[in-house]
Amino acid sequence: MPSITDPTVTTLTCRVTDPPLELLTTERAFRPNPTTVRFARAMRVRPGDTVFDIGCGIGPLAIKAALDGAARVIGVDPVPAHVDLARRNAQRAGVADRATFLQGRFFEPIAADPSLRDVRAHVIVGDVSGIAHAVSIALGWYSSDVPTGGDDGTDQVRQLLRLAGPWLAPGGTLYFPIATDLSDAARISDQAERHFETVENALEKPYVEFPLTAREVELIAAAYPGGAPAWINVQAGRRHTWRGQILAVRGPRR
Repeated sequence: MPSITDPTVTTLTCRVTDPPLELLTTERAFRPNPTTVRFARAMRVRPGDTVFDIGCGIGPLAIKAALDGAARVIGVDPVPAHVDLARRNAQRAGVADRATFLQGRFFEPIAADPSLRDVRAHVIVGDVSGIAHAVSIALGWYSSDVPTGGDDGTDQVRQLLRLAGPWLAPGGTLYFPIATDLSDAARISDQAERHFETVENALEKPYVEFPLTAREVELIAAAYPGGAPAWINVQAGRRHTWRGQILAVRGPRR
């Protein structure tokens, strides 16, 4: 585990709150990015809510939920160093009394804890990997510690959608991402509609556009020497971009 005196531990500014959070991180940790900020703007947490943050990383959205008034926040991440940093960041933010962080995949560590297995969430935030593996590796967006989205970028998100329903309290909401141009978005949408009654865009506009440099566009093309699949759809205009969405689903189908 990284020590707080370890020279590899640094701080970064994360604009999920106002004023921004100053979070401890390391070189190998997954760093909050513009999608994280969009999640913070999209999710709606009411005072007293219970929130699960699946794929919590170093804790920005879990901390944001606690600062918004959540009575209980449970963050889960498969990377032990992320869990350690998230705990320290919650302490720094003054919300450690309401934020618990567990190491594991999806809901497994919650189900394994007798004191938590009957807890249900009013809000689940699923900021899991949603980029095609070849793209994420080519662009260096994830360390080797972080599970990627698989060949078509859908593995983690579809698994989340399959598992989340029983963990939602009545009337609860699950927020999750779709990398519309860097994953097979149709497969994710089909999974969402299969498992939930209501599927809605959680953002103020249909898509958010994220910039790509010319070099990044070249690297994406090079990741598919035989030709990119049809669902890889980098947008060209005054600049290159990829489009993303954050969806909200409610009403698990039983």
